[in-house]
Amino acid sequence: MTSFAVVQEVKTFLSVRKAGHAGTLDPQAEGVLLILLGEATKISAYLMRLEKEYEATMVLGVSTSTQDEQGEVLRRIEPKVELRELNEVFDKFLGIQEQIPPMVSAKRYHGKRLYQLFRQGNVIERTPQKVEIKKLELLSYDMPKVKFRTICSSGTYVRTLCHDIGEALGCGAYMSHLVRMRVGNFKLSDAPSWERKELFHQKIQSISEALSDFPSIVVTRRMARGIGMGRQIKNSEIINVSLSPSEIANTHGTFKVSDEDGNLIALAKGEPASGEREFKLLRVFNPEI
Repeated sequence: MTSFAVVQEVKTFLSVRKAGHAGTLDPQAEGVLLILLGEATKISAYLMRLEKEYEATMVLGVSTSTQDEQGEVLRRIEPKVELRELNEVFDKFLGIQEQIPPMVSAKRYHGKRLYQLFRQGNVIERTPQKVEIKKLELLSYDMPKVKFRTICSSGTYVRTLCHDIGEALGCGAYMSHLVRMRVGNFKLSDAPSWERKELFHQKIQSISEALSDFPSIVVTRRMARGIGMGRQIKNSEIINVSLSPSEIANTHGTFKVSDEDGNLIALAKGEPASGEREFKLLRVFNPEI
């Protein structure tokens, strides 16, 4: 199923009018897919920025047009790769780097998705994107299959990582299997399977719970009412901030904004301002949540 189809099924099953997801999962992949209901669709962009953890299998010695097993075979070479070489190449892929998005991706080009252009027989030049590979751990090596775990930044394409590792080894590679194990603190081990839909209701979290790792601001009830009417946050109406001004300057993070009673009312961006704290509203939520 596509991620869009999953959203439609969940909407029907839970009888909700509005739903979305936070990060496409390819139909041939498995794992965590965050479904957002109602007002939670407003936080999609923020959840999509969370780091991801995957377990993947790649096949050495074959390069394909889609960087997975669905594509046309472009090159086939007998791989002669020792474990030492594999570990050395893995080490080279750690850190911040540029990655060229695959043609089979949901990125847009002049209003069309890249995968739509690819299906029409078009291949266009893509701009490299900055990504970060935080961890790359070899799990098993049974020639020509290599299973590994990676922790990476949002926007990283694991199929492209497999392809690039294959190129660095000189034999090519494609991704044959992918499982998304984690998105931020949302773990596969905590998720209900598609076959256990009756558990979906038990797994629904509030927006505040979903953003539990985000730093927070507490404002007065008067300020909370003002935010509901579109007013910006005044420093004099802030009761508590979970980060110091210097920490705010270092993180440029997104903050949860709650009132004195613990009700989540908005998201705000922390900005440095002459040594003081300053916050700019990003999203305001309906009071019923």
